[in-house]
Amino acid sequence: MSNKTMKQRIALVAVTTLTAGFLSVASSPVANASNNDVTISLVASTTGSAVASNTDASAQQVGWVSATNTAGTVTTSLITLNGGDAQTGVCLSTCSIPWKIESSDTAQGVSVVVVGGVLSSIGESITLTNGGFTSQAVSADRKIVAAVAGTASNLRGIATASSGATTMQLQFYKGAGITGTTTATAGTLLGSLTLTIASASTAGTFSASNSVINTQIGYLAGETASGLLAYDDTSRIANGSRGAIYVFLKDPYKAAITTGTMTATATNGAFVNIVDTIPAAGHDYAATTAFDTETDVVGGDAYITVTQPVANTAGTSTVTITLDGAVIATKTLNWSGDIASISLDAANSNGSFKNGADADFAGGNQAVVYVVKDAAGNAVTLASTNKPTLTGQTGSLVGASLLTTNTTHATLQTSAAGYGTATMNVPTSTLNGVGTYKLRVVNALGANVDSAVITASVSAGLNSFAVSWDKAVYAPGDLATVTISGKDIYGTVIADGTPLTGYEGAVASGLTAVGTACAATRTFSGGVVKCVYAAGNTDGSYSYSFDVGTATAQSPSVGAVKVAGASGVSNADVLKSIVALIASINKQIQALQKLILKR
Repeated sequence: MSNKTMKQRIALVAVTTLTAGFLSVASSPVANASNNDVTISLVASTTGSAVASNTDASAQQVGWVSATNTAGTVTTSLITLNGGDAQTGVCLSTCSIPWKIESSDTAQGVSVVVVGGVLSSIGESITLTNGGFTSQAVSADRKIVAAVAGTASNLRGIATASSGATTMQLQFYKGAGITGTTTATAGTLLGSLTLTIASASTAGTFSASNSVINTQIGYLAGETASGLLAYDDTSRIANGSRGAIYVFLKDPYKAAITTGTMTATATNGAFVNIVDTIPAAGHDYAATTAFDTETDVVGGDAYITVTQPVANTAGTSTVTITLDGAVIATKTLNWSGDIASISLDAANSNGSFKNGADADFAGGNQAVVYVVKDAAGNAVTLASTNKPTLTGQTGSLVGASLLTTNTTHATLQTSAAGYGTATMNVPTSTLNGVGTYKLRVVNALGANVDSAVITASVSAGLNSFAVSWDKAVYAPGDLATVTISGKDIYGTVIADGTPLTGYEGAVASGLTAVGTACAATRTFSGGVVKCVYAAGNTDGSYSYSFDVGTATAQSPSVGAVKVAGASGVSNADVLKSIVALIASINKQIQALQKLILKR
């Protein structure tokens, strides 16, 4: 059990900066305000009564709850306004708030206008040379004016919420036109404070809509948690890592809840620990029970660390969080188990690699895409210390290795992505043709986990190419696919990612390129490059010519593509058939005439 006190809490300025709607709060007080500043004291009264003072640190308030925006400068003890800053906040119906206006201008007056409140303890820090100050009620408002001529002014007082008021607003002005209560606003607005009057019965009570209770990114035991999410992270937590839940409790007036008892209970054998700061190593190992509690949640924020339910096993734990016995949230965390398998994603990996190529080859087209799973079939998140390696290389892949640190082409697998990528590094050698390899990772127990044997090939540079079409005859509108295949000097299919260097191609106008046309920037995949053309509506034979730069000189591949009618017969063929049919009919007519004449 942990029983935290105010002295134990560490201010988390970054927390409130990163979380939408939270007020950035500094822990150290600010010195007295300077010329043209307005200050409002947030120091709680030690006597039960508010105190106005020319010294900010000596002024004391009653009933203050919270500031609700970031206008001006806000600390734990003082609000400073200038330049028209409009601050908002919350106070109880019994609140009395000390304020002060400070000015060094010798020919201008200062004033405060209060709506929904009354003023008292009015005073000035110096003797005014012309008039002093006046106080009177005007249409239920309270106005105080210091008329200044020839000297600086410093006006202070206390604003107390009126009985039954729902809001209290204080506006502070300075200007040469301010000479009395009727001209109290005839100047520049230095700043304003608008307070919502809170009910004592609801202030300090839990508000789900204003509070934040979110699961965070899991982290390794013994390390410090990082990041602060304003939403639930639903990714599986890596095997052996800790879960974290960030809690920031606020009431209906967006004020931090500073009293009460918060508990956390975990299921399925997980342990919990409530801490006041971002979890670090010591906090991780303090989670030794399924139940923990914290009293006096000073500042409203805390973290709950959660251990994996069963070591090296996929599982879930539901954490129930209560405040003063009432359930305020339940969060379910999911863990991956220990590594049980690694396999190749063959559909997205290269099957043919280039001799002497590394991560920079053709934009990293030596791709190896892998999938690591636990015994339950969940994709796992790999630690930076557990990168996949190669083992059991044979044939042309002897000496090959995986590059897993290249940020462009290699990324470690996460459970969210479900796969990882690496680049095959093939040293320059005389080895070419077919080879095999296996992928390897190490599980939490230190045992090697290998993939099945994977067959691939290694090729030298492009030495020859061939061109083929997918049909002998195309109907008008058909898509015609031409395939350019490549091999190295040993007859091995060319490596994936090898470009069509030196490509030159031409196809007659009866065929129109569709999609990505053949070009020198196209690269081989599976030993081929495929380009698509649309057949036109005019029958005929259309010539083509394709040439690719090869190590051994080779003549261009030339030929013709035939486009014919839907029956597969050209117009010329139809005409020829008609002529033959007419000739046959004529012969039959002649034979019939001879037969008739004989009779």
